[in-house]
Amino acid sequence: MALRLCLAALVILAADAGKLRKGQPKTTIQAENFAEVESDVVVRKPLTDKRSYTYKKFESGLRVLLVQNPEAQKSSYAVAVEVGSMDDPEDFQGLAHFCEHMVFLGSKKYPQEDQFSSELALHGGTNNAYTSSDQTVYYAEVGNEGFEKTFDIFAQFFIEPTFASNMVDKEINAVDSEHKKNMPDTSRRLWHLLRSKANPKSPLSKFSTGNLKTLKEVPEKNGKSLEQALHAFHEKHYCPSRMHLVIMSNQTAEQQLEIAHKSFDALEKQAKKSCEPRPIYEGIPSYSEELGNIRRSITVGTPGTPQLELMFPVVSLRTHYKEQAEVYVNYALNHYGPGGLKALLKKEDLSMHYSAYFETTPAGTNFFVTFQLTEKGAKQREKVMEYFFAYFNNLRRDGVDEDIIKRVKAMNKVSFDYQEQSSSESDIVTNLAGSLPSVEPEDVLAGGVLIDEIDTELSQKILNALKPDNMNVVFVDPDFDEVKANKHEKYYDFNYTEVELDGKLVERLNSSSGFGLKKPPSLQYVPSKLDLITEHTKKEDMPDQVSGLGSATALWWLGLGRFKLPKTQIQMKLAYPRSIVKSAARKVLAGMHSRLVNLALEEPSDALQMCGMSYGFSSGSDGMSISFSGFDEHILELVKLVLPVVRTPGNVEANFEMVRRQMVLDFKDITRQQPYQHAMETFDLVTIKGSHSRAAMLAAVKDSKAVSPEAHEAFLQDVFQKPKLTLLVTGNMDKARAAKIAEFGQEALATQTDSPSEKQTGVMEGILDKARDLLGMAQPQKKPESANPDEEDYPVVLKPDKELEIRVSNPIPQDPNSATIAAYQFGIPTLADRVRFSMISGIIDRPVFEVLRTEHQLGYVVFGYVTAHRDVLEIRVLVQGFRKDPDQVGLLIEDTVQNLTSKFASLSESEFNVRKASLRRDLSKPPSNLGEYAGKFWGQIWDETYCFDKAEREVQFMDSKDFQKPSDLLDAWKHTVGSGSARKKLTVKLFGADSATGKVSIPNASASEDIQVLTDVESVSESAFGNHWPHEFLCK
Repeated sequence: MALRLCLAALVILAADAGKLRKGQPKTTIQAENFAEVESDVVVRKPLTDKRSYTYKKFESGLRVLLVQNPEAQKSSYAVAVEVGSMDDPEDFQGLAHFCEHMVFLGSKKYPQEDQFSSELALHGGTNNAYTSSDQTVYYAEVGNEGFEKTFDIFAQFFIEPTFASNMVDKEINAVDSEHKKNMPDTSRRLWHLLRSKANPKSPLSKFSTGNLKTLKEVPEKNGKSLEQALHAFHEKHYCPSRMHLVIMSNQTAEQQLEIAHKSFDALEKQAKKSCEPRPIYEGIPSYSEELGNIRRSITVGTPGTPQLELMFPVVSLRTHYKEQAEVYVNYALNHYGPGGLKALLKKEDLSMHYSAYFETTPAGTNFFVTFQLTEKGAKQREKVMEYFFAYFNNLRRDGVDEDIIKRVKAMNKVSFDYQEQSSSESDIVTNLAGSLPSVEPEDVLAGGVLIDEIDTELSQKILNALKPDNMNVVFVDPDFDEVKANKHEKYYDFNYTEVELDGKLVERLNSSSGFGLKKPPSLQYVPSKLDLITEHTKKEDMPDQVSGLGSATALWWLGLGRFKLPKTQIQMKLAYPRSIVKSAARKVLAGMHSRLVNLALEEPSDALQMCGMSYGFSSGSDGMSISFSGFDEHILELVKLVLPVVRTPGNVEANFEMVRRQMVLDFKDITRQQPYQHAMETFDLVTIKGSHSRAAMLAAVKDSKAVSPEAHEAFLQDVFQKPKLTLLVTGNMDKARAAKIAEFGQEALATQTDSPSEKQTGVMEGILDKARDLLGMAQPQKKPESANPDEEDYPVVLKPDKELEIRVSNPIPQDPNSATIAAYQFGIPTLADRVRFSMISGIIDRPVFEVLRTEHQLGYVVFGYVTAHRDVLEIRVLVQGFRKDPDQVGLLIEDTVQNLTSKFASLSESEFNVRKASLRRDLSKPPSNLGEYAGKFWGQIWDETYCFDKAEREVQFMDSKDFQKPSDLLDAWKHTVGSGSARKKLTVKLFGADSATGKVSIPNASASEDIQVLTDVESVSESAFGNHWPHEFLCK
């Protein structure tokens, strides 16, 4: 993918803003026996938003936003509480986060700790929560039939939670495991380290996650009780005037209001207690020369890639969401075109990517920039800083260009009015709840998106703060010598050096200028043509095949469907035989080609991508994926820019070695993945035919003969020898424009053209298609010719002769976390099997979690689920943690799986029917946005399965006589996990480091008559442990 977030998308992902519309009628609702303050709030919303919004304030002080969504398939709700990690008591750091964990575990009215999660799961629902610096947000979604009951259980968490002693003792281990999971993460280390340098009087310096020591061991030594602290914290901070409730449902606002009163009016008792507003700490300076915590230079080690992070305290933006004064800095950094910082860093091979963000809390605003450094960049990090300050020194001297902000304002308005709906209903209410404490209720959607008041002076103040004498610097060094460290970070347990930033360097950075850096241009492609097409497919919600393009090109067209937006999505597959990328070297070359293309396009595509358009490109095992999305007005210009570069990137000689060095760094960096992800990597290596290990790929990328510019050109010659182009066009683009894009693709990608006789055949097919349309006849489905007729190289899945256990070490140095994956193979599923196992997945999720995480406290990462492993259906259980080794965990997983058999055996018909109804609703749910609409068909077009009515067939099976009893699930479960020689079980055991020595020791395990053991995954033969499942998709 192009390394870009378009500006409009970046802004929309921020929190929300706007102004109250004048002259609107008041919104009032009569609800007998309930009291609330009358509201005249009118929420500003996008032109395409079909939802209605009603805002209320209850007498208790609770703020309530009711969202009636006529298209909602589920009911969703969330509560944001104005309390976060900054409110942790000094002697219980992490308490806000721990409270978030404990709240869901029972209340006085509903004491059973798993009742909420069990009721949600029964009706196809989920829940979660998060804690930030200044708020804690709880959210859930559930099938409409389970709404009222689960909502009442949810409300009691805020009214009278139990905080049971036995659950406190268990859940503290979950928080501790969560922190252990995070400890190796470089980004989390840096975030905490820089905040920890803040003024001790500022809550910014606190340890936000908490662990066993800060929450239990140390307080208990001092005679303090975690349980008592938890009750006191909830009573003090969880008061109604600091709570914001959001409900979204297809019910009317009146109905939602009645339900909200029924469940939450008990908060009025708490309203009588004193409830102070959440504190603001902006009067306490977090960083200053007087405090001695600014102009600091810090160096930390890493087994991963080098980084450079700059942090600047800036003017507080907490109350300035309407101005979005920070947009000017974000715009400058998001400019990747000529004259921009990114273009120069890339040209000089110093940094291929950077990210930046403003963090605003009640303690003020800080700005962070993180550069991912190349090898050269790591050696010349001062040059990176020199370029950065040359860029911003120039911007500061020139002053803020108001025209740039005006154009961004116009772009944001178009993006806001025509934004697509989130695919997750719980995400919508979560974002709304999280925004309400920070914006006026009428701005809950627009806040942080629309610019209402341009304030160039405030933007200039931000620019004035980006100076070298107002920053802290962290260098993440893979070659760091810990012997030279002079400091230790106690919570994340690592050593580092800290010194004052060199004065001469500061002077040099202050005067840095030139290097061809200049102010970015204003936006050039803000959409103005927003008319919609009227053409539609022959069969509703089924793609049409467009004929007349030749045998080497297949064009599918969907049109707008139900999404009336001036946007389009174009998916392309340039298919080639898998044999072309069979070796590790060829897979590396395919990956390098993706990087070379994206590198070549970054600058020329910048102006288009800043205006609501984007492209993606990658090379896979059976084809190149090219995609375009966004406003359709200028999308053809982006297509014409990208496709020729896909064929011929240009500057390959100049960029090849730079890309190779970066790939070496990336393959070496094992810290980017969690231990369970490394376990999954091992699982795929052993079980998928044709896979290559990280070590093999690293060796290949280092091989200058196998991976060279000449080898890259040979790779392209093979790819473009007989390529086949397949397209799917969705959205606001008629068939004629879609055909022109397909024709341009043929020309730019040099796909085969037909002979005169073949062209004549294509013309006749087009005439016949039109005749069938006129006569109302159905069009025959034409299955395009496959680019991979020989399936010998397809990545099929291992079918083990007997159970296989894979034993490896955690590659992350000194990481105590282990990971265990147990997979039980069912085989190639029919559509009926997919239905059965979808229900099975929903049934096992919570019991696996409750037993392995809550009861046994094995770790923070625990999942039980069903998944498709290529063509094979599998039941999997995954656990990551440090409390027990994988051998012990493996036994507990097996016990849990076998004990679940009784759950299926005792499943009542009523529960079976409730779960069946939830699954039917999920399968029948229409796509939420253009991406989902296109995705429903594109995966099958790519894989050449063409089972377009898959969901409809699955619903038909659910309603048939063949799926009426719970025993159907029991049989499928026992067939898959039951003991015996027919069972196909594979286990990966990844062992973590000993916490005392920091070294990994894998206990010996011998193979037996029933179990095969593999310890050397690098030299395993593809047929050593069995045959392979066939490549097959059953659309029946």
